Amino acid sequence: MNGKLYILGAPPCIFSGLTPELQQRMEYVDNFLHFPQEKWKQLTHALLVGRLPLPRPVLYTWFSRKGLDHLLQATAADRVLLYEGTNLRTLRVIRSLLPAATPCFIYYCNPIRSIFRRPDQELAAIARLGYRLSTFDPEDADRYGLTLTGQYFRYPEGPLPEEKTDCFFCGLPKDRAEELEQLQRLLEGNGWKCRFIIPTCNEQRISYAEYLSQLATSRCVIDICQKDQAGLTRRPLEALFYGKKLITNNPKIQEYDFYNSKNIFIFGKNSTDGLNDFLRQPTEPVPTNIKDKYDINGWIRQYLH
Repeated sequence: MNGKLYILGAPPCIFSGLTPELQQRMEYVDNFLHFPQEKWKQLTHALLVGRLPLPRPVLYTWFSRKGLDHLLQATAADRVLLYEGTNLRTLRVIRSLLPAATPCFIYYCNPIRSIFRRPDQELAAIARLGYRLSTFDPEDADRYGLTLTGQYFRYPEGPLPEEKTDCFFCGLPKDRAEELEQLQRLLEGNGWKCRFIIPTCNEQRISYAEYLSQLATSRCVIDICQKDQAGLTRRPLEALFYGKKLITNNPKIQEYDFYNSKNIFIFGKNSTDGLNDFLRQPTEPVPTNIKDKYDINGWIRQYLH
């Protein structure tokens, strides 16, 4: 397949790690799938979008002209990959405007139960539109009949900076605030310097580029998963590619080929009596051939063949 891959929602910091050959086949589309904020647009979207055949100029009422026009340049020789497509009526519009022969994929990078109210019915309806659905989570893949494409990351650029912090976490509180607070108290009570960023409003959020910059200056990455999640968040792979220690509450991490008890501590399973020794030990290098399995260049090829 020699066509382009049109991607909506790709994280640019990671996709910039693609080889020049693959970059030439990518078309990065501005994300226009966000539900409108204005009340009148929300109401008219609910009443009209995906219910009636609407000409493209009318669709600009709810969707970015730039993003929609760019995506609709895809031909039957191309492919389309959407991140976290959930709104059935919006997805119906996109599918109806693209050539019927254009393969369309959706990748879900959050637990299915956290983004759908009625997962079985909603996913089945999206699949009937002709979308091929994939996920990072092996249990969600089995439960809902999705394709497992896993998690991915990229190699960092250039040498890493000097480490200034022992343990680093950044993420929304979700259903894990209590566990994060417990872990932070434990670490700081043992004298470890922590940097936990848990934003509760937009003003407290940082960009992904800044997130990676702060991760690079830390010795250990903290990974506390949401409930009902079995697949890897991106944090274990960030730790893997940046050569950092990892503290995670995901016991499934032992099933991965990069698992090494000297590099990865399972919070809630391993005894916290050994946490200080774990953090004092140096990180053991992981062979490149294992890292390559999780590199963005291998991951993206799943949507190109």
